[in-house]
This record gives sequence, C-alpha cells and structure tokens, in this order.
Amino acid sequence: MSGNPFDKLDGADLPPGPPIKPVVPIAKVKPKLGKIILQYERAGRGGKEVTIFKGLWLESQDMRMREALLKQLKKAMGTGGTLENREIVLQGDRRETAKAWLLKEGYTTNL
Repeated sequence: MSGNPFDKLDGADLPPGPPIKPVVPIAKVKPKLGKIILQYERAGRGGKEVTIFKGLWLESQDMRMREALLKQLKKAMGTGGTLENREIVLQGDRRETAKAWLLKEGYTTNL
C-alpha cells in the first residue's frame, strides 16, 4: 500500500474533457513610439559630457511618462540623469548605446 489516496481512482467513470486547443505563439510586436532626438552637449556644463533626449513626442508626454522613461534609461545605461524642462539629460556621452536601446524599445531616433 502506497498511501496515496488517488491510487484507487482509475478515471473510467469520468466524462471526456474538452478538446485540447493547440497553443499558437503570439508574436510580440512593440507599438511604434515617437521620435526622440539625441544631442551631445558639453558647453556650459563645466566640461562635463551629457546626452540630451528631446523632441516633440517627448515634450507632448506627461511628467509621469518622462520620469518612467528616465528611470528606464538610467537603469539601461548605468548612469545618472535628470529631467530639465521637458528634456531628459543623462550623464556622459551615451548616444550610441541610447540609440540602440531606443530602437530596441520601439522608438525612432535621429542618429
């Protein structure tokens, strides 16, 4: 005796279940997001390099959207950043890595 209460059940008295539907993988398509302009700047910042994200699409978003994008960018780039007016400013020259990340996420860019 195994001690399993389900050993005595054989399932012969049970009605057939619903037919099994095949699982079709759904392609994950990211929506086309807006265009973000990347700009490198050093003048007027005490010699420090920054990458600026700006554009009409970014300016049209509400504050929470810009803050969420800033948080994602800082995590992805491993750097600090801030919001200045309606623009996102990251520390350092991050144009190439930012372009790759933006394209992967569904944005378009000027570079």
